[in-house]
Amino acid sequence: MKTLQINTTNSLSEVSVNFDGTMFSNAVSSPYSEHIMQTLQKTLDDAGAELSDIDAFGAVTGPGSFTGIRIGMAVLKGLVCGTNKPCVSINSFELVSYNIKSNDFIVVLDSGNADAYYAIFKDKQVAEIGFGRAENILSFAKVQGLKVYCSDAEHEKFADFTDIEKVYVQPNTLALIVSEKAKRGEFTPIEKLSPVYIKLSQAEIGLEQKMKENLSFSVATQNDANALEVIDKQCFSGTECYSAKSFLEELTEKSKHYIVAKFGELVIGYVGIQKLGDDLNLLKIAVLPQYRKLGVGFKLMELTFDFKKQNNIQNYFLEVRESNQSAIKLYQKFGFKTQNVREKYYDGNENALVMFAK
Repeated sequence: MKTLQINTTNSLSEVSVNFDGTMFSNAVSSPYSEHIMQTLQKTLDDAGAELSDIDAFGAVTGPGSFTGIRIGMAVLKGLVCGTNKPCVSINSFELVSYNIKSNDFIVVLDSGNADAYYAIFKDKQVAEIGFGRAENILSFAKVQGLKVYCSDAEHEKFADFTDIEKVYVQPNTLALIVSEKAKRGEFTPIEKLSPVYIKLSQAEIGLEQKMKENLSFSVATQNDANALEVIDKQCFSGTECYSAKSFLEELTEKSKHYIVAKFGELVIGYVGIQKLGDDLNLLKIAVLPQYRKLGVGFKLMELTFDFKKQNNIQNYFLEVRESNQSAIKLYQKFGFKTQNVREKYYDGNENALVMFAK
């Protein structure tokens, strides 16, 4: 198994290659945007390898440096798309937990300010992540009977808290995790590859304000077909990914109604619905990954309920992948409840939950 992995989430960022058990690694100098590609090439050269030799790629998806995460993710997506090879995603907590022997514990990471990021592990799996004051995390851990760990690289930042134990993160930990996950087939589809952000950066807080000032919604027209295709390529795969031609056909059907969300002049999301007698069917909803968690999807759903009310439609239903927990949670906020399951409905033989709302 030959893997290449990237970590640009912190000051110890690296590109490494695991070439059949032999490790090659190089630190990425700052600024990452200027040095990551030459570091990647140097690491391949050190290993005597080409990109075509790599069986799988991996990257740390956060939490950590907001800018660093985005750079690493952009490079990873480019490698995956360019080579058509699979990818593995690892969160920063997993790097620390790899060398912890117990099953239930808490890992803390430096967040760059007074708070700390934390992950609660149950049976060696992340059960919950969040952020809070280190003293509050320790108080919770004491009540739950859990030990708290941090990496040796960040131990000085938690030096005031003697109950936080130091874990040595071996230099090849990332490469080992990627290789092990790849051998188990634990790959992340590129359309589901997303950064782990626990809280907004100042840049994203600014973006959230700009969104409020520059976000608009309108009925989709045939002029939007190409933009909708671009969104689908980043949000769906297989038969769920529509082409511009498919969208042109969708937009001409009288029973179907599409609404687009625009940030300035850029189409960043859409929702499609279909009127079927007294029923309304949610066909598709999608928001570009970089504009998620800013209320765009929520507003699009609100507009579909406005359409339902204006047209005196009684029932509203949809199908959603059983694994799509973020979408399911959004639908539940609008009163959707699961009524039945359609087995092997989606590509990959995944079940569909059929949800209804009044």
